[in-house]
Amino acid sequence: MTSSAPILPLFPPKNGESSLLFELPEKFFFFMNHMPRQADMSAHHHDCLEMAIVLGGKAVHRTTSGDMPCTPGQILLIPPGVWHGYADCRNLELYNCLLSDALLEGPLAWAANDLALGPLLKPAPWQGGTQVLTWELPKSALHEVRKLLSGLMRTYSQTGVKRQGKLISELLLLLDFLALDGVPTHAPEPVFVHSAVRRAAEMLRGDLARAWTLAVLAGELRIHPSYLVRLFRQATGCAPMKFLAQERAQKAAQWLMISDLPLSEVGARVGWDEPKQFARSFRQHFGESASGFRRRLRNC
Repeated sequence: MTSSAPILPLFPPKNGESSLLFELPEKFFFFMNHMPRQADMSAHHHDCLEMAIVLGGKAVHRTTSGDMPCTPGQILLIPPGVWHGYADCRNLELYNCLLSDALLEGPLAWAANDLALGPLLKPAPWQGGTQVLTWELPKSALHEVRKLLSGLMRTYSQTGVKRQGKLISELLLLLDFLALDGVPTHAPEPVFVHSAVRRAAEMLRGDLARAWTLAVLAGELRIHPSYLVRLFRQATGCAPMKFLAQERAQKAAQWLMISDLPLSEVGARVGWDEPKQFARSFRQHFGESASGFRRRLRNC
């Protein structure tokens, strides 16, 4: 194996054990954590499907389409590329599950196309960062969903090839329960996003380590830099280079969550070759150091 073709675990490694005990291709993973007291979190996104299940407390869920109350019983389905965050958190308890496209197109392919489960696994695609789908569970269902989540979390924490089938089966039980008891409550209307913005986002995401500048990006798109900035701001609320910095920070956060790569290598993979630059930029986006972020997420 080489550093250019990393292997990531489906399950988190136990202390002292190899993270390669269960090997899967780079984008083929499932990540889960339990946040019993979720703190306020600035806007972020993932390049995979995120499912957040709220069990207690309250907060404000922030997206580019506006703020919404976050209360027990909510299921937040955040497609890849959608920016969101939490504010005014008060004893907010939630479970987060992240499922890669490869997982949905592989072991869970049939479920993603199932009439009942499909809406949970294939929410509306990213349209300028506004497509967050909200489902609602009745209060009477919270006890049962907590049991299902706790069981899934226990299986997830047990490293080993033999646990894959059990993990998938428990995940499907959870999804089946959510699909049967949950009711869709909020799905924003699609918005138009200029093709140049889509292409620019694809190019930036596809090569984060490149030394991008606005002039280079606009040149490859054959569009005037100021026009590209205007289009980008209309669609995403920020300029292309800020979008790039956010993408780099988010990808770095993903590497920190699901790998044991040294911090210097994580920074280099996302285009921040200098350790000081990586440390400064990561703290600017997440409000804490990269090492502190890794410890906090691993200890959830």
